[in-house]
Amino acid sequence: MIKKDYQNVLKEPTCEIYRFPSFEVFQSYDENRICVYSLKNRNQDIQKKLKNKIYDISTYEVITGLDIAEKSNFEFLEEHSFALFTNATGLNRNLKSTLDILIENGYFPKLLIEPEHGIYSAEDQKFSSIIRIEKTYSIPILSLYSEIKKPPLALLKDIDTILIDLKNLPVRCYTYVSTLTYLLEVADQLHKEVIILDRPHPYGIWKPMGGFLQEEYRSFVGEAPVPFLYNLTPAEYSIFLTKYKLKNLKLKIIKMEYFDPKDTQWVLGNIWINPSPNIPDLETALIYPGLVFFEGTPLSVGRGTTKPFIYSGAPWLNHKEVIQELQKLSLKGIKVGLVEFRPTYSVYKGELCKGIQIHPISKELNPLEIGYEYMRIIRKLHPDKFYFKQSQEQFFIDKLWGSDLYRKSIEHDLNYKEFENLWKSESLVFEDLIKDILIYR
Repeated sequence: MIKKDYQNVLKEPTCEIYRFPSFEVFQSYDENRICVYSLKNRNQDIQKKLKNKIYDISTYEVITGLDIAEKSNFEFLEEHSFALFTNATGLNRNLKSTLDILIENGYFPKLLIEPEHGIYSAEDQKFSSIIRIEKTYSIPILSLYSEIKKPPLALLKDIDTILIDLKNLPVRCYTYVSTLTYLLEVADQLHKEVIILDRPHPYGIWKPMGGFLQEEYRSFVGEAPVPFLYNLTPAEYSIFLTKYKLKNLKLKIIKMEYFDPKDTQWVLGNIWINPSPNIPDLETALIYPGLVFFEGTPLSVGRGTTKPFIYSGAPWLNHKEVIQELQKLSLKGIKVGLVEFRPTYSVYKGELCKGIQIHPISKELNPLEIGYEYMRIIRKLHPDKFYFKQSQEQFFIDKLWGSDLYRKSIEHDLNYKEFENLWKSESLVFEDLIKDILIYR
């Protein structure tokens, strides 16, 4: 069982939520405006090995913020009017949804808030309406992937608390963090309380990578004021934003137990629920940060196949020559092979694509290096076919990266090390900024 050092627990916490007997304060910031809580008696009560499993993997099981909140019967929500921001990843260890558990415990959200892909994580298009009604409990759903991306103040002014529970991939272009940012900003404007039920991510094996977002490239795929790969849980990111930017927000965190961010073994002990339709497994999640930049090029990234982001290619790609060049680089942590696929939707729908499959095999992989060098090779081999997609005088890849640095580095044929040297100092600044808010290491 993974053990933790709890020496940082405060002896005499003064945080408001401490009036509830099930919790103790793990850490606090900004005169207790930001508080991180853990469950009392966790070693005796939380983690019990379950018998009759196919594999003995309970050693790696992470206890999420939801599981801990459920253990306490959500006592921190008593007499609170609240909204719930969640999606299909909001499940307890027995695969029961946050919404069902809340209502079974007598807590009825006044409003549900959904990010891209919807509250059930099944949609790949924008929603046609801003408000619709949830069918089981007749609760209004506010869709923040519709005509609007930011929640209207009027819809939240009569709510005391926003409760947040969803799994995120800590890459700036992964839009859940944009929606989370907007929600936190609105809560700050309205002087509301936010409670985060924290969840794990698999990117703790890497340090932060990339530069900070440049203001002129802000968009829905680039909103959070962090490097491209920022390596924080939803709770840690919320602490960062609240500490440095949002001065009116009261933030409460229900932390996880047994989460080691430098290990991916927790995936063995926790059922993988797709955070979005095209991230079906850990393998895809690990490759995604490098291959997502091909969304700004005329290549298919395997959407409409069984292996999105693992597969990539095009009908015109000389994939045999591409793989030869890739293999010369001896990139660490991956195996590469040829593949042919026919997407059922998205880019090159119905067409036979010649491509490459890239599989992570160890923690040594650097997804940014892999995607960057792969793109350099394709541009060199196919100068007549490869281009950067552009609309309204802006390149989509620039929005994904948060500046024009990635695109211009490819255009000037810089190698990855030269490219990395252009942004490395910014990622080091970020590492320094977050040192005291990392609650799992």
